[in-house]
Amino acid sequence: MTLGDNRDQILDVMELIQQPMFLLQVQGPETFVFRGLNGIHQNLSGLSNEMVVGKTPHDAFPQRLADTVVQNYEICRASGEVYTYEEILELPTGPLWWQTTLSPVFDDQGNLSQIVGLAFDITPRKDAMFGASQKLSEMTRLNEDLQVFASTTAQDMQGPFQTMIALIDMVMDGFVDLGDEKGDQLALCSEIAHDAIASMSGILATAQGLKLAKKEVDEVDMGHVASDIAALLDPHQRLSIELPSAHVTTDRVAMQMVLRNLMENAVRYADKKISVSVAELADDPTGNVIAVTVSDDGVGRSAGIRSDGQSVLPTPGQVGTDFGLNSALAIVAARGGRVVQAQNNFTTGAAIQFTLPGAFAGTSKNAQQKEGSLPKATPFQLTGYTQIGTGLPSKIRPT
Repeated sequence: MTLGDNRDQILDVMELIQQPMFLLQVQGPETFVFRGLNGIHQNLSGLSNEMVVGKTPHDAFPQRLADTVVQNYEICRASGEVYTYEEILELPTGPLWWQTTLSPVFDDQGNLSQIVGLAFDITPRKDAMFGASQKLSEMTRLNEDLQVFASTTAQDMQGPFQTMIALIDMVMDGFVDLGDEKGDQLALCSEIAHDAIASMSGILATAQGLKLAKKEVDEVDMGHVASDIAALLDPHQRLSIELPSAHVTTDRVAMQMVLRNLMENAVRYADKKISVSVAELADDPTGNVIAVTVSDDGVGRSAGIRSDGQSVLPTPGQVGTDFGLNSALAIVAARGGRVVQAQNNFTTGAAIQFTLPGAFAGTSKNAQQKEGSLPKATPFQLTGYTQIGTGLPSKIRPT
């Protein structure tokens, strides 16, 4: 913009525009003097021309506020280009969010002599965004609770239906129909049970699609959690199950859900033994990763996870497939972890390892305390974790 040094002309134009505007005189690097505010600006901000005209930002505002606005003005001056950004300012009328555009004004010699600021009050929009973000967080937590409920209920309900099918199969073995259609009724019961199991799988698939919120970490007693799961899945101690004794800090809900999924698969396919081990991932640069490995001495995996750590999900109903692995993969991935096929300590069977952000309770990345040895996993590389923080929006330079 080229208007020479006609300050009065610029001020007259500013009064015609129904948005907050201000005019700065550029006196050198990081040196600016206010030349005027239009009426809209004065009404919204509570500032007046008497308070700011002829003063530098450091003369008119508190130090930290002045430093902030001068930094923005200097970007416009140094670049000689239009500069748009968002800011929150503590003003006489209270804190306000502005979307501000600074436009350089050049004199007849081509020198940048003034800066015109045009501001939009975006406080209502920001308030709405923050409110929506809070509601979204609440909805995400509800989705997580729903996923826990749906997954747990579906898996709990499958057991009785499988028992029903097994009993019907036993009755039907050598059964002779005497013409009273009892055989047809038993077959119908078996069909209903199979349909119910299929419905449970559908519930698990739906629950898998619920994206989980990133939660605060809790201290988790792995021995207690694993022992409770083992008591639920193997109440009569058919299997010998080796359990960890570590305390870790991690996402409690995710740990419980994924560990239960993998232990349930292990119980289903194990011959005599299951092992659950916990360790910090030694080669991760942050050290803040917990690796849990569930091993069994069963038939092994007929389909599964590639050596690069990516999942190859088996066909539902396929013999030897992993019921609930889809859900486990989704839960772990949502938290930046991985699921890989690990080296098994048993001579037969399968070992699945999953990772979650976390650490041994009371330890740091440099601590040497470990819970036993970590079974060697198929080589893979964890991606880095990016924390999404809250704060002031970044400055935006228009393209």
